[in-house]
Amino acid sequence: MVDINTIKFIIIVALFILSALPLHRSVKFFKGKTNFPKTLLITFISGLIISAISLLIKFYFGAIIFIVLIGIYKKAFNLKWTKAIMVCALQFILITVSSIIIALISGLLLKLPLFR
Repeated sequence: MVDINTIKFIIIVALFILSALPLHRSVKFFKGKTNFPKTLLITFISGLIISAISLLIKFYFGAIIFIVLIGIYKKAFNLKWTKAIMVCALQFILITVSSIIIALISGLLLKLPLFR
């Protein structure tokens, strides 16, 4: 029998890898310099930095976090500011579209209503 903690760990790692895919595709689309392990590292580091900023400021200040995220993307992937902003926008679009597709498929498979 497989330990429940092992299953939880595998699920967390799989979700982390899936969460880095939109960023990786976006950076590649705009000709940034990256590979998938680097994208995973940047996803992890940017998550830590944004979490630390949120804790230090004591409230969610979206503009500062957005600028910091764009700065991380610019530096890590050797992008210009405009391309870093476009990477962030394309990443958001890819996440939104994939979330809608997953919701529709899971709604069909599980016969759950998407909107109530």
